[in-house]
Amino acid sequence: MGYRIDFAVRENLLRAVVSGKASSKTTARCIATDIAEGAKREARKQLLVDLRRLGNRIGSLNSILLPRGWRRVTDYRVAVIDIKENSPYYVFIELAATKLGYELRCFDNHEDALRWLHARS
Repeated sequence: MGYRIDFAVRENLLRAVVSGKASSKTTARCIATDIAEGAKREARKQLLVDLRRLGNRIGSLNSILLPRGWRRVTDYRVAVIDIKENSPYYVFIELAATKLGYELRCFDNHEDALRWLHARS
């Protein structure tokens, strides 16, 4: 099984719900590229990425959330929704995203993620 990304633009942000499996680093990079291209296509710098339906992703989170295509684009704000048990994996990813010029935070519920995205000044 591969993966699927459902995109929607609502409330001035791009939502990407990813489902399926990230069974390899190559697949993870493809997911990242698809999300980055979707953000560029929709001219959105605020992203809500829901990974709760994506299996086999723990070893691939860096490839999905720190994609090469985003490194030259600053001022992105990315809220990731994932299950609570995966929260410890995001500490280093959040720091690395900051070094690359964009903000990334992980949440275990939709409401907190939206509140953080909308709090941008």
